[in-house]
Amino acid sequence: MRYYRLMVDERVKHQVETAPLAPLQVEDILSGHTIQTEDTPLFLAVHTDPRTVYPDFLEFPLPLVSDSMKALLEKYMPELEWKAAILTDFQQARQDVYWVLRPPVVDCLSSQTEWYPDHTLKQLVLKYEKIEPSIFRIAGLLEAHIYINLAVAESLLRRPFTGVRVQKVEMATKEE
Repeated sequence: MRYYRLMVDERVKHQVETAPLAPLQVEDILSGHTIQTEDTPLFLAVHTDPRTVYPDFLEFPLPLVSDSMKALLEKYMPELEWKAAILTDFQQARQDVYWVLRPPVVDCLSSQTEWYPDHTLKQLVLKYEKIEPSIFRIAGLLEAHIYINLAVAESLLRRPFTGVRVQKVEMATKEE
C-alpha cells in the first residue's frame, strides 16, 4: 500500500492564516484532552483582506478541513473524531466553520527514519506493513501531520478541493 502526507498547496496565494497556538495546546486539542467539552467549538482568530482565500485544508496550527472535505473523509472513516473550529475575522465580521481533524495515532515508524539533532523529522520512512486506518497520524512525531492511504489521496485529488496537495511517503523496503 502507498501512503501520502496531506499538505497545504503553497501555490494558492493569500490563504487564510489563523492565530498561532502553542505546541502543547495543539497536542491537547488533537488528543481530546482539552478543558472544553467536546460540543464546545474552538474559536480561532484570523486576519484577512479582500483577496483572502479559504482553502479546503489548513495544516497549521491544527489540521482543519472544510465541510465538503469532512464529508468525503467520513466516507472512508466514519469513526473519525472531529471538533468544530470557528474561524473568526473580527474586522470583516465573518465566521467560517472548519473541522479539526483528529485521526487515530498509529505506531508505524521504521527504524530507517532519520532525525535532526533536535528530534524533528528529517526523512520519514514507514514500516513495510499495511496500516489499518485510511487516515492517521504517526506516533513519535513532534509534527501533527496527517497521512492518508492511496484511495483517499486519489479521491481527494479527483474533486475540486482548493489548497490540497499530497506528498508520497517512503516505505521501508523489507520487513523489520
